[in-house]
Amino acid sequence: MILTIRRKNPNSDRTEKKMTEKFRAVADKNTALTIYNRKNRFFTVIRKNLAKDYEIEVDASEAPILNKYLKNPEPYESTMAEMKILEEEVFPINDAIKKVFGDDKGLELNMIKLGIGANKTDYVTIGEKDLVKFDVKPTLNGLINFVEENNESILGFLDCNYSKEEGNVEYLTCVQRNLSENVFSIKLKILASMQQRGLFLKEEHQYYGLQLYIIIESKVINGDKLLEFLKELGIDWELIFFRRRLGIHDWTEMECELNSDNLKSYLRAKFDSLNYFDVNNITRLITKNNLPFIVADKMASLLHSMKTERSFNLNKDNYQKSSFDVNNYSSSEEYSKTLKKAEIVAAAKLAVAYLGIQKEITFDRDVSNAEIIKYKEELTSI
Repeated sequence: MILTIRRKNPNSDRTEKKMTEKFRAVADKNTALTIYNRKNRFFTVIRKNLAKDYEIEVDASEAPILNKYLKNPEPYESTMAEMKILEEEVFPINDAIKKVFGDDKGLELNMIKLGIGANKTDYVTIGEKDLVKFDVKPTLNGLINFVEENNESILGFLDCNYSKEEGNVEYLTCVQRNLSENVFSIKLKILASMQQRGLFLKEEHQYYGLQLYIIIESKVINGDKLLEFLKELGIDWELIFFRRRLGIHDWTEMECELNSDNLKSYLRAKFDSLNYFDVNNITRLITKNNLPFIVADKMASLLHSMKTERSFNLNKDNYQKSSFDVNNYSSSEEYSKTLKKAEIVAAAKLAVAYLGIQKEITFDRDVSNAEIIKYKEELTSI
């Protein structure tokens, strides 16, 4: 595997956007989280696999005949999921939303079909519209109350809708909008994907693999309310991002130590004040002394700060003298000046000392110690 890093155009933040466009993390054996950035809005999708812990009954449906008359086709199997899914997985999410966003922010119930009867060979179905007729509020709170009052006769919940375009069988949909300044909506879905049927047959030996989805649309990905809500769901956001940053750093370090071209690409991408010759000379000294990646990164950081400071002071002096228009002087002119060998050696000596690495730096004979000491003082004062 080869790491290729292109230098970012200073007039564009496209690189940063690509880095944050999509991110996925697996929290445990059943739960995965994906963040997607689209049009300045973040979509956090939490998926929980229900097939591992819950059973689902499958029977033949009347679709072979009904689909000749219906505009929207139904699946060819009738499926019933056990009520434990609602009680153990769905209702606690509603409680978490009310706890974080307020008691009036419970989820609205858009779609469900309950099976009510004596047993699974003797039952009738009622949908969300039927519940409204029985004076049940069209919210998840209303459903919770209805389930508690009729617990003995409710056998489970069934498939409600089949989308042939998406290949999804939907069992439950809920939504709440405008929860806070940064959280625009939270949607909850339980569905089974026909396109993933082979996976569940192989892994779980189940014909249908139910999955619970929580879709959060927000302005930012680190808002206080959003983080609090994720914490209520048992998702440690800080740990996930710490592991991600650590993993990226470890991977970058390994690739840069493996190949000097990767190190050059990394330094040019991260420190825009360092020109082509600066990066080559830094890499040459690192290779000559067999120094680790962390030393190169620290050296480049010191030299970048020195060049930036010099550019700032030069612009300031010229502005005060009014000798030329400061707007016509670009910091890139100062950045284009190649660093002296003594400056690079001074940065290396400071870097190994700062990092506690016991290493005597070897450098070219034409570099004077007096110059090294001078530049070490300049670098230390920044």
